[in-house]
Amino acid sequence: MMFICFTSSLLLSALLHLNFAFVNGLCLPCQTPLSGGKVVPYTPLGRRSVYSPNVISPSAGTVWVVGSEVTVTWDTRDRPKDVTNPTGKLLLGQIVEGDENEHLDFDHPLAAGFDLGDGHVECTVPEVHSGHNYIVVLMGDSGNRSPAFEIAHSSNQSETGLPGGWASTFVFL
Repeated sequence: MMFICFTSSLLLSALLHLNFAFVNGLCLPCQTPLSGGKVVPYTPLGRRSVYSPNVISPSAGTVWVVGSEVTVTWDTRDRPKDVTNPTGKLLLGQIVEGDENEHLDFDHPLAAGFDLGDGHVECTVPEVHSGHNYIVVLMGDSGNRSPAFEIAHSSNQSETGLPGGWASTFVFL
């Protein structure tokens, strides 16, 4: 029995040694169909700079009126030179008490395709129900959200007859 255990461990050691030698030489994942069966040299990923700017406006106490043009601003002072994704997208969300979900509307961004280095973007306040629990999330390299703020209807607007889509997304009253 001692001989079998010794032989098994010796065999296992030899196989592991061969396996490591093979991996260092011809790595199968490196032989992708795009490489034509040739070995592709390993290139380590460079250091990535994640940029998550603080949203300045809207802030707590801000009131947006449905249909108006507003400017969202963020702090660009600590922006690294080599941002991984400098193209931004601005989403509207809604905070519901007791729910961790930000209820972001990915289907109807407030703005998209802008440079995060600009520090601001303009958008139109969508037709949504009035509420004090809205947020904007600035996405690009990373997501950063504003404090909760209010969206209201002007005195000559009504919330009846809101169109489907965005307005029907937020029915939390």
